[in-house]
Amino acid sequence: MPHFLLTGLGARLGKAGVLLAGLVNPPLTLAQEQSPLNWLPFGECNAAHWSSNRNLDDRQDTVAASCHFSAKPKLTPEVALGLNVRAGWQDNLGADSASHRVREAYIGWASDAWSLRLGRQIISWGRADGINPTDRLAPKDFTLLSADDESQRQGIDAATLRFGATAAISVSLTAAQFSAHITPQGSLPANLARPPEPTDVEWALKLDYNGQGLDWSVSLFDGYDRFTRYSLDLSNPKAPLFQGDFERARSFGADFAFATGAFTWRGEFSHSVLRPGCGTCALHERRVSRAVLGGDLDFASTMNLNFQVFGNRHWDYQAPTTAAGLLQALQTGRNLLNREFAEFETGVTLRLSDRIFNDKLKWEIAAVFDTTGGSRAIRPRMTYTFNDHFKLNAGMDFLEGDSQTHFGSFNKNRLAYVLFGWVF
Repeated sequence: MPHFLLTGLGARLGKAGVLLAGLVNPPLTLAQEQSPLNWLPFGECNAAHWSSNRNLDDRQDTVAASCHFSAKPKLTPEVALGLNVRAGWQDNLGADSASHRVREAYIGWASDAWSLRLGRQIISWGRADGINPTDRLAPKDFTLLSADDESQRQGIDAATLRFGATAAISVSLTAAQFSAHITPQGSLPANLARPPEPTDVEWALKLDYNGQGLDWSVSLFDGYDRFTRYSLDLSNPKAPLFQGDFERARSFGADFAFATGAFTWRGEFSHSVLRPGCGTCALHERRVSRAVLGGDLDFASTMNLNFQVFGNRHWDYQAPTTAAGLLQALQTGRNLLNREFAEFETGVTLRLSDRIFNDKLKWEIAAVFDTTGGSRAIRPRMTYTFNDHFKLNAGMDFLEGDSQTHFGSFNKNRLAYVLFGWVF
């Protein structure tokens, strides 16, 4: 059960969200695509107060502001540019900081059945609701203070070639430069060695089908896991070390979504073989299988209910031994750093949402229950839209469990927030 469970709770709105997205951003006509107005940037700026940050430290009361700028001008009917930039500032207990990140900057070409995209791009895989075992090419910033989980996705420098064999079937090939997840640093121990990021090219191949009521895909990935993997280095018994590494990963994945009436069923599966990425390491392969299955139900005109069950198996799980004292404590700490607490890990997710007052107010409550360790995360959210340009968001993240469980280990990231946004 990796870190992304904390941010996948409200990632999508089911069929209702897809419909809403189509209404807000309808397809452009050819005249609109070639219009000078299409060169104008669009996006959102917001100001917010957060009761805590997401860095697993003890900093409280954060005031933050950020802006997302996007532009997708068409140079010709076949060639388009894409740009997405985020700039932010925050003040945390008097320590202020500014940051910016280019999330997308690419040039794309499309003609008939072929398309090519070069540059930094956000590549999102998977059809399940927020928990996506097949999503291998999307680095995320898990420390970002944002009410929108999709904002945590970061772009990756890549070349993607896509061939549409038919109206329903396409094949895509991606070559990418590795980029790691950004994870909380506040609780990391001092005796820890961070690895350099790999420079090898990653490869991904995907066969995708979008049909009448049924969508599915199968994919292959050859690259690196985006989470740092830690092992115990006891070569100096007086100064034990947690040695970090980015593991080589070869993965097979499959997903599907099937709509029937008011129901949409979703599922994903992946199996990965991982081994140390450092050239001098002793080769030790490990295998991880992940699966999620669930569905959406639209009811009462505006409400949506999502339910999922998920499971992970760490085939080569290393439990803390019966050794006492420091060695057992170190092995327990290693598993905490790697977010692995059992050979089999299971859980369920729930999300209920509604849109009222002519879609001006949207609320949802989402939860993940870790049935293996007994921890849980509950996230209520509310968005009130005043008009086409101004909105108000509020929400909280409630995390609970023992310290050696998934959500209990994130207790310092409990928070509440209020955010005022301007859309342009």
